[in-house]
Amino acid sequence: MNNPVPQLTVNLWGHLSGGFGLGEGARCTARALTAAGVRVQWRDLPLATHVNDQPLDAAEQFQAAAIDLIHTNPNVLRQTDGIMQQIDLQAPLRIGFWAWELESFPNGWESGFCGLDQLWCPSSFCASSLGLRSPIPVTPLPHLIDWDRANRLQLLRHKKGISGKQVFNCLFAFDFWSTVSRKNPHGVIDAFQLAFPARKAWGRGTPEARLVLKLSSSSQFPDAAHALSERAIADPRIKIINEHLNNQAFDQLYLEADVLISLHRAEGFGLSIAEAMAAELPVIATGYSGNLDFMPQGSAELIPYQLTKLNKTEGDYRAGQVWAEPDLDQAAKALRNLAKNANYRKQLAKSGRKAVESNLNITKISNIVRERLGCLIGKPGRAEVLRELPLMHPYQILDKLA
Repeated sequence: MNNPVPQLTVNLWGHLSGGFGLGEGARCTARALTAAGVRVQWRDLPLATHVNDQPLDAAEQFQAAAIDLIHTNPNVLRQTDGIMQQIDLQAPLRIGFWAWELESFPNGWESGFCGLDQLWCPSSFCASSLGLRSPIPVTPLPHLIDWDRANRLQLLRHKKGISGKQVFNCLFAFDFWSTVSRKNPHGVIDAFQLAFPARKAWGRGTPEARLVLKLSSSSQFPDAAHALSERAIADPRIKIINEHLNNQAFDQLYLEADVLISLHRAEGFGLSIAEAMAAELPVIATGYSGNLDFMPQGSAELIPYQLTKLNKTEGDYRAGQVWAEPDLDQAAKALRNLAKNANYRKQLAKSGRKAVESNLNITKISNIVRERLGCLIGKPGRAEVLRELPLMHPYQILDKLA
């Protein structure tokens, strides 16, 4: 009788308890590793700048791991006080997982490659830019969204119905740490007001329109938050939610919305877009960057754009670099079309769901994980290293799985 192959153990370092995008991205990687048959040891790196309220799996007895996977960007490690002191990398192999949103390589990230055997990122768009300077293999691994949650939301939306309503609800959500310029909330407001002029008929027999802006980290960016609040005060159809919402409350926003809109200038992936599509909520989004990996034509209203240079530096996005300027007139047209035609909304929602089922499914993503982990022992010199290690060393386990 053959002995069973021991399970590969990976230490996953990241903002795993964080109720924000980088945290959910790390949890997506945990899902992908688990789906690939890997034993994941959670190594939480909470950030003081964000709420850390997401429950983690119960901790088991820690074992020697074959791989340390560090799921956060080099700039976060470099700029966050005390975070490097929390990380103790002892596995023989290391993988980084970075997210980046522009076509050019991020300034100052070169040192992050030190000690890594592979680099993973959430989209082919990311892989293209990060690969410009990478001395190691770069692999796009799409985020494995929470399909249990998505399926539950889809069922609830079906039960509630999405037609015949008196109000057309538009939803936009972003974190100020992702920068106002990149996420473009002012563009969303402009498109909404172009589509539905106040005190002016925009179509016979059509519902009233409203816009919900879910903002995170407002207290840390008071000037930017105030500017958006001033615009909302001037238009009573716009509602701003500044407080942190738990998962249940955020899901309620998805259930009440008729469309999610993202007029981003660049995205590394677009988690909220993918989650909305999986929940069968129609989406309007800029037809540029990482979201295109799971958004083919016909799966959403893809807004045309012009590539433009950044006028000023904001965060890690440097003046002179390039991103997209979405066509707000076309975005307004898309909003009106969806508001006027409930059948079209239903059709687009189904097409979006089908697209993410095809591009972000468990089988596809777990296969990528297995392929990349198997390739780790293919580098020159690995066989010699393996021969010198004890029989049950975690590195030997990786050899058996390859």
